[in-house]
Amino acid sequence: MQLTPEIKVALENIQFIERYQNLSMKYNFDEEFLYDNHEVLRIFNELGYHARFDKRENFFQIAEEGSPYQFKFNISLKYSLLEFIWVVRKDGKLLTGSPWDILKRLLDGTDENVRAPVFRNYNDLKEILKEAFSMYEDFKRELLSVYRNEKRNA
Repeated sequence: MQLTPEIKVALENIQFIERYQNLSMKYNFDEEFLYDNHEVLRIFNELGYHARFDKRENFFQIAEEGSPYQFKFNISLKYSLLEFIWVVRKDGKLLTGSPWDILKRLLDGTDENVRAPVFRNYNDLKEILKEAFSMYEDFKRELLSVYRNEKRNA
């Protein structure tokens, strides 16, 4: 598995690895917090995102359509660990559908793991989500910028 050139450039431009490692180090706890899905959805809304909970797969999902890209941000909160998965399609073709730790390994070529951030309470969760959403918005902006540059140069 490899990253497409446009995904790779976007991840590099947002300093994905450094930001992911910083988030992991800042929220590196060995606690488990029992959360309520309705409260988590409220936090998503407060942060400006409409999410739905996929009961069957046990994750929250944000989906956005924008030509030519379709973005999904899947978030699992299992055992207070936040696993983030970015799914990107371009004109219906899957470009990536990988968790952050896989994106990191594909980007730097190492097998070094980065531990998923852990939340101890709703405040931790909100702060982690703020940074994750900031990275998501930066990633989308960079990916669209790469696309616009490709169109201009074509």
